[in-house]
Amino acid sequence: MTDAEKRLLVALAAMAEQYLRDGDNLDNQAMSAGELALEALAQYGLVTVTHGGRCGSWTEAGKEFLNSN
Repeated sequence: MTDAEKRLLVALAAMAEQYLRDGDNLDNQAMSAGELALEALAQYGLVTVTHGGRCGSWTEAGKEFLNSN
């Protein structure tokens, strides 16, 4: 991961945690931007996407990423 990718992922992960968090899960609330955010985080192994892209959950790597940034 490049420094530029990391900066973008830090911002995206923080926004997802703040706005998509639903208990222990992430819910994009049927917003296309939220769906794209979950997909992007999943590409880096930070989120596991479920329910046809509507929801997700942080992977262990994603939790570590959140805590370290």
